[in-house]
Amino acid sequence: MPAAKVRSRQRFTPTAVQTRSAADQIAAQLREALVSGSLRPGDRLEPEPELALKFGVSRATVREAIKMLRTQGMLRTARGAKGGHFVVTPRTHDLAESVGETFGLWFEAGDVSVAEVDEARALVEQACVRLAAERRTPEDIHAMRIILDAQADPQISLAAFLEYDTRFHSAIAQAARNRLLELPMTAIHLVRPRTNVLLRRHNRPAVMAQHRAILEAIEGGDPEAAEKALDTHIGYLATERAAAVAGRQRELADIPLKAIAPEETDN
Repeated sequence: MPAAKVRSRQRFTPTAVQTRSAADQIAAQLREALVSGSLRPGDRLEPEPELALKFGVSRATVREAIKMLRTQGMLRTARGAKGGHFVVTPRTHDLAESVGETFGLWFEAGDVSVAEVDEARALVEQACVRLAAERRTPEDIHAMRIILDAQADPQISLAAFLEYDTRFHSAIAQAARNRLLELPMTAIHLVRPRTNVLLRRHNRPAVMAQHRAILEAIEGGDPEAAEKALDTHIGYLATERAAAVAGRQRELADIPLKAIAPEETDN
């Protein structure tokens, strides 16, 4: 028998370590001040020249740090004599978008599987539907009904249908009145278009019936029924995805999210 080939091992070559930029460090200090309470919503930061002098950097570096925090929803800038950079409480939606973008980069770079996304979604949303059934307001129910009525239109595209799907589940998270649950739930839903691609078909009437059952249980103030309706919905989607990958002789846990290309299908 021929001798087995020995794979040559590439030599490890260290590269120079890059430290965080000065703007990153300034932003981190200001975030810490917000968390610790040294800076509170409504406070105005010192003028840029004074901040630059105290941090020992240029005004351009200070402006870059402020831009980071403004993008994260932690600062707002007002013009005029009474203007400046003011501390604000980040909105849940803004934070969710930021976390969702981070999730997206993480999924692209790593090996997070579809099964992990499904598992995280199920655990977080189970808590959300139970709390929503206990805390929902008439306004919450009205908002969910508007979303489902729009989603029921047979003329809308699959992309629009899935967008309404995300809005419906986000509305449930909002009705739970717990921002620490709403934040991860909203972020998780931002990656669901990828997992939906694995569905062998998208049975709109079945999905709509499941959504209506969840809404009715929430409106009826029944946490047990709400969780059961959600479990039925999630179980249906999991079965469809498992059937879709069965022909490939793979399991959902073996499919990294980064391997799924987003596309619009409506079988």
